[in-house]
Amino acid sequence: MASKRFDADGISVARLAIGAVEIDLVASIAPPHPLRDAIERGGGIIGWTWGVDDASPIDDSAISLSLPISENAARSISFVNFVPGVWTGNIPIDTDLSTRCANLEQLCGANENSVDYLEHIVVMTPSLEDAIAAHEKIGLPCKRIREAGRGMRQAFFKLERTVLEIVGPNTDAAHAWGLAFMCKDIRRAVDLARANGLQATEPKVAIQGGKIARIVDPMDGVAVAYMEAAS
Repeated sequence: MASKRFDADGISVARLAIGAVEIDLVASIAPPHPLRDAIERGGGIIGWTWGVDDASPIDDSAISLSLPISENAARSISFVNFVPGVWTGNIPIDTDLSTRCANLEQLCGANENSVDYLEHIVVMTPSLEDAIAAHEKIGLPCKRIREAGRGMRQAFFKLERTVLEIVGPNTDAAHAWGLAFMCKDIRRAVDLARANGLQATEPKVAIQGGKIARIVDPMDGVAVAYMEAAS
């Protein structure tokens, strides 16, 4: 993945561009910082920010954090702890999908592995009910709930081209379980992963159509899959 790195407000950020989705890999460089406790857990989701039409304050208990958007600029985001261990925030969006994709690619560069957008993210949570309520409170309705067996359920949300799947209850802190990236050329993605020392499965026909391949070992505890749409 192409990335852009920043140091600002006590944290170091490596930003990845996945279509219009930003993934920030974060480390604390100047504690204390409001995100320090989450960072020191050793990984997983420490927070997320949703783009919305109206970014009015989402809760009276919100705290304001400054996150970098370039080498010389930052944006202030109001965060709250709706889901234990996960900071939730929102920011105003005033451009369309294609413009945001182009802006992020200009900042981070094009992904050499042909990854085009984040198709699916799976998140584990201690309380599915709390997670659903938290997302609906910020205007993101749950589309459906599915029984997953062994007392677990899956809740599905849709964010433009990305499906957010939250699974619970889980005994650990909320964390990312898996990411699925949609590629323009899945053969290219697999070959590049292998060239960089990762084991990847051969692309095969996916249940939902198109092709799918997986990185064999989780990356920082997160399962990663590549997908390619049916032609």
